[in-house]
Parts: sequence; C-alpha cells; structure tokens
Amino acid sequence: MNYQNIDMNHVTLSFEESGLDEHYHNGYELIFITEGSSKFVINGSSYNFDKNSLVFINSLEKHKMFPIKTPYSRYMIIIDSDYLDNTIREPALLSIFKIRPKNFKHGFKIKDEHVELVKSLFDQLHCIYLEKKVFWHIKFISVLSIFTILIYREYTDYFPIVNIGKNEQRVLKVQQYIDENFKSNITLDSIASKFFINKYYLSHSFKNITGFTVKQYILLKRIADAKNQLYYTDNNITNIALDCGFNSQSNFIRLFKKKEALTPLQFRKHYRQNDNF
Repeated sequence: MNYQNIDMNHVTLSFEESGLDEHYHNGYELIFITEGSSKFVINGSSYNFDKNSLVFINSLEKHKMFPIKTPYSRYMIIIDSDYLDNTIREPALLSIFKIRPKNFKHGFKIKDEHVELVKSLFDQLHCIYLEKKVFWHIKFISVLSIFTILIYREYTDYFPIVNIGKNEQRVLKVQQYIDENFKSNITLDSIASKFFINKYYLSHSFKNITGFTVKQYILLKRIADAKNQLYYTDNNITNIALDCGFNSQSNFIRLFKKKEALTPLQFRKHYRQNDNF
C-alpha cells in the first residue's frame, strides 16, 4: 500500500496572508486550532472557530476559511477516507467524519483540562509524520485512534451516531456498500433489492442518518473520485467518466458542471494552476 494517503502539517498564517478559497480534499480533514481564530464555510454552513477548537470535514464537503484573528496557527491532518474506514472500522467513532445528519456541527472547542493532552497527541502525530520511520503509518493510526476515542468519550454529543440500532446498522451497511461499489452501475432500486428493503423506506432512513439521499451520495462519491483523477492524473475525460461510474462522457460533464460550476477540464486547469486542492 502507498502511505502517501496520510498528510499532515502545522502552519501559522500572519497578518499579511489570506485564507483559502473554496476547495476540496480527497479524504477526511481534521484541524486543531492552537492560536488565533478563523471563519470556516463548510458546505454552506458558516462557523467561527477559536483557539483550541477541533474541526472535522469529510471528503465530500467543499470548504473555505478566512483568518479572523492572527497570527492563526493550526495542525491539519488529511487522511484517505477508505484507509481510515478500513483501519478503525467502528461506525460510532467514524461518524464524526462521514455522517452528516441535519444540524450537524463541524467543530467545537475543547475544554481547558483537555488542551495539553490533545496538543501532545497532535505533536506526536506531527513528529511521526515528519520522521516517517519504519511502520510509521501504523503508529500514526494508533495515536489518531487514541485521540478519536478520547474525543468520543469526552464530547459524545458531537458525534452523529452513539447508539447503533438495527436501522442505523442497515443504513451504515448500505453506505459502506456504496463506498465500495459506486463505480459500478448501482441505483436506489438495485441497492434496495440487494438489501431487501423498501426503496422509499431506505431513501428516508439513509437521508435522516447520513444527511444525503442515496442518489446524492452516489453522485458525490463519483464526483469526488473524478476530482481526484482530474488533479492527480492525466487520464482523459472519457476514461475518467466511465471509471467513476458515469454512463457517458456527456452525462459526466453535465453533472460535474452542475455540481462544481466548472467543466472537468476547467476544474483540472484551475486547480493545477492554483495548487489549491
């Protein structure tokens, strides 16, 4: 496995530096603000996060930020969503990254008594990432798991899923199935048939728990994968469209432009030139 699917940095923005325009990462993003404050706009929701705040953004969410109080300093971790899902494999812990029900809050400020411990965990993660000693990725995930369990235990109310009943289990299995098969020709009807669920009940339950309709979620997964290929590869548009699960190049271009306000080629040119992905 290529462990370039973990990225981390710790930066400080000065008075002269601006924020980041709307962008996207192909993975879960975790931010810990250690100094200053910033405005975040995540999928249309606006927040002001101060020092000692944690911010959680998933791989389907566009976002932008603007420092409010500088110097603004933060740790940022970006980790491949499939990799973290398959490593932690605990729906309750993962829910803060991937489940987006109505009124979900993308971040919160931690209590004073937890600041030093959280900062020490992020310092450890940063050191592990910079040194990259043998099996560093295993150690990185181990420390990240300790952090996630700590946050779950102390800030349970911020996690979308706590008690997992039969309905939640079923929806999470459907979500996992989509994550693994979105490149195939899957639809609400075919998924409902596979899981022996009424499609209207499935659609309603999936929306309530994840924050997306089944159709929306499939489309967002396909577009997210297409963005990744547009930025990191030179694959042509037709091949990308078919590989991501779209039935034609024209349909891919139409849906991509509707969602991103750019054609796939415009997206590739813009983000490669600005290196803002």
